Amino acid sequence: MAMLRSNPKNIFALSTAPGKAGMSVIRLSGPSVVNIASIFSINLPHPRHVKLCKLIHPETKEIIDNPLITYFKSPKSYTGEDVIEISIHGGKAIQNIIFKVLSTQEDFIYAEAGEFTKRAFLNGKLDLLAIEGLNDLVNSETEFQRKQAFDQMEGKLSSLYNKWTSQLIKNLSYIEATIDFIEEELPLNLISEQKQEIMNIYREIEAHLNDANKGERLRDGFRIIIAGAPNTGKSSLLNYLSNRDIAIVSPIAGTTRDSLDTYLDIKGFPVIITDTAGIRKARTNIEQIGIKRAESKIMDADLVLWLMDSSKKNNIQVPKSIINKSIEVWTKSDISIINKKDINISTKMNQGITELIDIIGQYVKEGCRTEGAFITRSRHRDALEKTKNHLDNSIKISEIELELLAEELRSAVNSLGRITGNVDVEDLLEVIFSDFCIGK
Repeated sequence: MAMLRSNPKNIFALSTAPGKAGMSVIRLSGPSVVNIASIFSINLPHPRHVKLCKLIHPETKEIIDNPLITYFKSPKSYTGEDVIEISIHGGKAIQNIIFKVLSTQEDFIYAEAGEFTKRAFLNGKLDLLAIEGLNDLVNSETEFQRKQAFDQMEGKLSSLYNKWTSQLIKNLSYIEATIDFIEEELPLNLISEQKQEIMNIYREIEAHLNDANKGERLRDGFRIIIAGAPNTGKSSLLNYLSNRDIAIVSPIAGTTRDSLDTYLDIKGFPVIITDTAGIRKARTNIEQIGIKRAESKIMDADLVLWLMDSSKKNNIQVPKSIINKSIEVWTKSDISIINKKDINISTKMNQGITELIDIIGQYVKEGCRTEGAFITRSRHRDALEKTKNHLDNSIKISEIELELLAEELRSAVNSLGRITGNVDVEDLLEVIFSDFCIGK
């Protein structure tokens, strides 16, 4: 974890959403934020208390607003620094006056995106996993996304990775002690015991990685592709599920050229449903491009709804290459001439849609992980793969090559540390905090 650092400037920003509201919160953090007491002629409350104050303009001496002031004294604050939150009446005029006054002060600057959270990390209040969990929580749109993000923010992943790190550091310390005291009498099985414990962690990490990307899928969304021949009702189904007209519905085959997405919450899971060009022998170059894109998306999909027209006898069957991740959906059941079919729907007559959504929900639940500590980002997965490789190397090294064994363990510990930020991760910070909003 990063150690407390001194930031010479105080930062400020709107912490709530911009625009008109009943209330807005301006957050300030830094070594001398208490100076706002003299700037606005107020008496600050005691730490962790709230006080109603009159905010006085330093030049005109007019009352700007009657806000609530909350004071958090370092280190017991979000950033680890002194933090003050000013709860004002919502409205741009009040915000603008306060910002204008603060911007004229030499020791106050407007915060960059994610700068409050960045200071929290640098001051040891949060690790990188908690920060990413916080960002995911702010951006969560479904119930299971919220649960996943909250668990990560509260340290469920960090606890697991810190446990592995602590064990590997212990193993490393015994190996380095053996190197330093090579001429001393040490337990005969000391190194073999360390290697067995390393093997145990290797197996745990391997099992952790073997999760079919269910954590990332829950965070990013379960991808469903609507596919099939032209004029099987793909665009009609997309519009029905979206409850709005996203795609053009036309009796002319080949109308859909570009892929169209809609984002849904199905039983608490995030789902991205995509309408694609009808699969057939293309008649124009533009249609060929659309079909190629559709085929690519079908291969990358988590689930394919393969639509077939029950008003016609001849239909294009589900390709064998995707049969294990496809559902046959027969459309236009209100004018069907085919009796034997499992899932049949009619968007025109509102038939079978509820049943289809229930079936989709079962697939989505199976494809997303909802229990335990699980990987949520490719960054974590890459670091864990490197950790596993270093541990694999260490297990294969002879017990007489202790320096090499120790070096592989140090590399494994460093790879794990990059996930939580326990080692130097300066190159990651700008990428991670750029996703945050101003004031967080």
